[in-house]
Amino acid sequence: MFAQAPRAQAEDDGVVLSVVLNAQKSNSFLLVLDARTFEEIGRAEVPHHIPLGLHGQFFPAQND
Repeated sequence: MFAQAPRAQAEDDGVVLSVVLNAQKSNSFLLVLDARTFEEIGRAEVPHHIPLGLHGQFFPAQND
């Protein structure tokens, strides 16, 4: 998700936010990237996984 800087001067002036699942540690973190360079600015780790929601769910086709 793109979050524009409060006084943005360019269309990529802001940050990109993404929830990332760390399967090895069974937890998630919020990743904050500079929208212009995609360099990591920071991350906020939580001690559990954050569900991916509908867009991360895959269901097998049902046989009719």
